[in-house]
Amino acid sequence: MGRTKKVGSTGRFGVRYGAKLRRRVLDIEKRRHEPNRCPACATKALKRKAVGLWTCNKCDLLFTGGAYVPYTDAGKAAKRAIAQRVSGDFLALRDDEAIEEAVDFLPNVEKEEVVIDAETVESEETKTTPEPEETETALEPEE
Repeated sequence: MGRTKKVGSTGRFGVRYGAKLRRRVLDIEKRRHEPNRCPACATKALKRKAVGLWTCNKCDLLFTGGAYVPYTDAGKAAKRAIAQRVSGDFLALRDDEAIEEAVDFLPNVEKEEVVIDAETVESEETKTTPEPEETETALEPEE
């Protein structure tokens, strides 16, 4: 044995299963063992505890992620959507109770006191747009 320069850890399969599948396994195993950052303390100390369970060796944070990588593409998209909802990009769809629950659910998102009521929006609009003054004297006919 010992000839694993090109095939890496998939050399254990020999000639079985086909080259394409062995390359896929090699890619998955490389991504699984590379260092990843902890979402709480930002150190490269994440280790896979079980399938989908990741733990930080420094702060002992245990969280779920992907089977082979802690952050999947679908998880990143979901986190992005939640962050947009919390930041208030979708004001029409916004529900204040849902935002508070989402902020409590996300440990790394700082709580911000951003509350926009329909009354404050209307009052701000009336402040910025001055009402036209009526000039009754110009419209009255002269006698």
